[in-house]
Amino acid sequence: MADLTRIVEEIYGNFGRGNVAAIADSFAEDIRFVHAGGSVIPYAMDRHGKSAAMAFFADLAESVDISRFEVREYVEQGNSVVALGLWAGRARSTGKSFATDWAMLWAFDGTKVKFYQGFEDTLAVGQAFSA
Repeated sequence: MADLTRIVEEIYGNFGRGNVAAIADSFAEDIRFVHAGGSVIPYAMDRHGKSAAMAFFADLAESVDISRFEVREYVEQGNSVVALGLWAGRARSTGKSFATDWAMLWAFDGTKVKFYQGFEDTLAVGQAFSA
């Protein structure tokens, strides 16, 4: 397993432990952090800069009760790692549940994450947030 994949594994480990400060240490100051989904999904937006990227974790915690988060595979090439997995949860605003496969792209400048983009079934997640 390559070094960048280990960094992504550490990010997920820190996510599971709620250690957001350690996640912040792995981000470049000028990171671009993108999660699609439109305005119905509270955490979905295009964020620029470390503090905006870190706000994602607060937005996610405030809006979703996560019941499952599973990484299934890593693919590393050049300065990028793609992780594939599954997650499930419940939208706090509606009480509706969802489950979706996901892919996350992590692009690095050295050992710092410079770009992140998350892909998931935004229809399934959006329906959970819709009244």
